Formats: sequence, C-alpha cells, structure tokens
Amino acid sequence: MAARVMVFAKINREDAEAFEAAYAQVTANVKGTAGHLGDELLRRREPPDSDGEPLSYILLSEWESKDAFLAWEESLAHVAKRSPMHPYWAGTNERIIYDVAHTIKPTA
Repeated sequence: MAARVMVFAKINREDAEAFEAAYAQVTANVKGTAGHLGDELLRRREPPDSDGEPLSYILLSEWESKDAFLAWEESLAHVAKRSPMHPYWAGTNERIIYDVAHTIKPTA
C-alpha cells in the first residue's frame, strides 16, 4: 500500500531561505531511492500578526509503501542525505506515516 510521510517542522524566519535551499539539496539526493515516488515542501501561510514566530512547514514525501520508507529511514544513507536541513530546525519536529486509503486521479 502506498504511503505518505509528513514531517511537521518549525524554522526560524531568518533561516527560511537557507532551509528551503537545503531541502532542495536533500530531495535531489533522495531522488532515485528505491520506493521513493516524490516530495513536496509546504510552507504555511502565516497571519500578519505572527512576526517573529518560526515558520511552519510540512515536508511531504510519497513512497510505494511504509516498508520502503522505513528501509530508507533506517539506512546509513538516510542520516547523511538529510543532514543539510538539521541546522535550521527550530525545536523538535514530528513525523507521521499515513497509508494512502483512497486516491482520486484528475480526469483529462
């Protein structure tokens, strides 16, 4: 069963551009990993009164299965490939794995 992995992260505003560049580097390095289907970086639209607060991101990755993701996550390559993003985390992050229960494909 296909899986989506979501990592919820906070990034200090002054680090946002560098974090997004590091994310692009990491996803380029992960491309071609067995079972990996794709990635998206989602940045929450913040209300105007949230100046100074860290930005909220969701790192979304698509995998052929939960097992394919876990095999990659538990590999030594995983730690090395994701490390460029680590200096920018503002506190802890949360990772959740979802099974894809249903998909609606767009029609032509």
